[in-house]
Order: sequence, then C-alpha cells, then structure tokens
Amino acid sequence: MAEAGVSNFGSLEKAFQLVDSALNARADAVKFQFFNTEELISADCPEWIERMKPKEMPISFIKKISEYCKKKGILFFSTAHDLKSLYELAEMDMHCFKIGSGELQNPEFYRIAASFNKPLIVSTGMFLKEDILQVLNILSASKNPEVAIMHCITNYPVPPKDANLKMIQSLKSIFPGPVGYSDHSATFDIPAASVLLGANIIEKHITLEKNVANAQDWKVSCTPDEFVEFVASIRRIEDALGDGEFRLTEGERKSIQWARKSIVAARDLSRNDIIKKEDVLFKRPGTGISPSKVEAVLGKRAKTFIKRDSVISEGTIF
Repeated sequence: MAEAGVSNFGSLEKAFQLVDSALNARADAVKFQFFNTEELISADCPEWIERMKPKEMPISFIKKISEYCKKKGILFFSTAHDLKSLYELAEMDMHCFKIGSGELQNPEFYRIAASFNKPLIVSTGMFLKEDILQVLNILSASKNPEVAIMHCITNYPVPPKDANLKMIQSLKSIFPGPVGYSDHSATFDIPAASVLLGANIIEKHITLEKNVANAQDWKVSCTPDEFVEFVASIRRIEDALGDGEFRLTEGERKSIQWARKSIVAARDLSRNDIIKKEDVLFKRPGTGISPSKVEAVLGKRAKTFIKRDSVISEGTIF
C-alpha cells in the first residue's frame, strides 16, 4: 500500500497526484493521514503545531480523495491521529482504518476504533511485546476479527541495522492474522526482503518531491518513478516465492534434454560387443539412457555399430 501520509502538504491537487502515482505503480491501496492539529498536539508544543498545521486537510478533502479513488479503482483508507478525526472517518464508507504507532499505550483509542466494526491495520512502532499483547487483547475483546498488525520502526530513516525484519516472524508466532511491514527505511531492498519473511502487507511512503524543509517523510519515500519499480520488485518477489512444492517447471522439463547426461560409448562398439564398464561414459545431452540405469546397460550387447562418443539408446542394445 502507498502511504501518501502528509506528502500532499494540505493540497488537494497534490493529493490527487499521489493517488495517480499509486495507481501508476499498480499498488493495491493508497492511504492518507488525517488529523486536526489542535486535537492532536498540545499547546505545550507550539513548534509541532506550527510544523503540522500546514499539512492538515479538512474532512471535505478526505471525502474528495475517497471519491477520486473510487472513480480510479484503487482502495482508499486513512489513519486518524485523533478521536475527532476518527469519528469523522467513521461517518464515511471507509473500507478499513489504519491505527498509527503513535497510539502506543492509548487503549481507549483502540476500543473506539474497534467499535466501528471495520477492519483494522495496526502499526507497532515503539511497542514492546507487552504493548502488542495489550492491543491484541483489546481488539479480541471487541469481537472485531479483521485485524492486521504491522512491524514498524518509528525512525526517519531507519538504519538497516535497526530494521529487525525478523520481528515479522516473532509477530506471526503470537498473532494468527495478517502481519505486515510498515517501512521507514531509505532503501527499497529492506521492505522487499520483508516479503521473504512472510509479510502479508507492505506499506511504503510515497512523495512528489524530496528535500522538503520541515518534513521527514520524504527521507523514507519513493518518488513516482521509484514507486513503479518498487512495486514491480515486490511483485517479482511474490512470484518467485512459489509454494514450496517439489515439482519440475515447464522450463525445467525442456532443459532436461540438454542439461542432464546420458550413457555414451567410450569406444567404437561393433555389433554383438558386450558392453563393459570401461565402454561407457556419461555426457550430455540427456536424450539417451540415464546414467542411473547404467547397471542395466552393462552386460548388454550392441545391436548395431555404435560409434565412439555416441549416445547409447534403448534401440541400440539388446
């Protein structure tokens, strides 16, 4: 899913461009963050209010973005960062809600979010195991079974040594539902690697521009062109994983004839010559008798003249 976050900087036009970027890359979903600055941040932090206020969108913008996504055919949902915004989203026909890592140790928020009986995607940045278990217990008590949890490191950007992708497997050991990875790394290979560890959902930030003053999301984001390749790489990895069953691919079946070996004559063999061990070698192509059947060939007679270095077939011996 494309995390547009606050990369629209309060502009509806930029929001539409971010949706188009997600569409062009063939992402499954696009998500925006929604908040009321005064509801989210205390007056004790005027610098953060000043920083976040320009990125705020009214609910009317969220509704227009939702309508645009429906028209374009991509799943839209949002992260509410305060209760007022959560209630406003709940009044819309929202497919699901994302709960950000910032709700750490805020049980009331999870209870209210669960009460709307919509699927929930929960990020776990800054969480310890006991915090995760507390949230899972809250959501379990709400009887809302459609929950996914996301491994996340709340740092912009996350150094590779801190990504701790094996947490995906740890989360799967305590939670039976979908487990994903919400990426804040500055690279594309780390979130791609999360697929190999079983991540069912990948969230990657997108942006229209980089080197934006008083912003941090761009440091962990893909530009539109980068996001095309990012999604394509995820799809390639998904295809490459397969199902783990033992079988030959169609390509391998075709390769057998040239790649495996056959029994070949080590010398010219005349008609009625008895084939001995020193009379055979194993060479490509695999169009003749397999080396695994050499014991059945030894002691047989040449039915006709077999030239040195020629493949021995069933029709040339008796």
